[in-house]
Amino acid sequence: MAMVKVLQERVVRRDDADKLMQGLQDLRAAALGQPGYVTGETWFKGSDPLTAVVVATWVSEEHWKAWETSEARVALNDFITGLLLEEPRVSVYRMTL
Repeated sequence: MAMVKVLQERVVRRDDADKLMQGLQDLRAAALGQPGYVTGETWFKGSDPLTAVVVATWVSEEHWKAWETSEARVALNDFITGLLLEEPRVSVYRMTL
């Protein structure tokens, strides 16, 4: 098993930026109890504060996929997706030595 980083880029509507922050906090709080979750960070693009990137570290891609399709994540993510201008972009990167 190799650690993975999951990058999720989201572009929020201006009026919903505060709701996005709350939704991301709720999502991270729920992820804390998931097997394989290591840590997460949220970054906002300096030149475009309506673009957020969440960088989550998981023990393995299998752990991420289990969380990605879980009922709890799907419900929280549906709320967040409703705040966005476009579909979120998700990329998974594997750690190499």
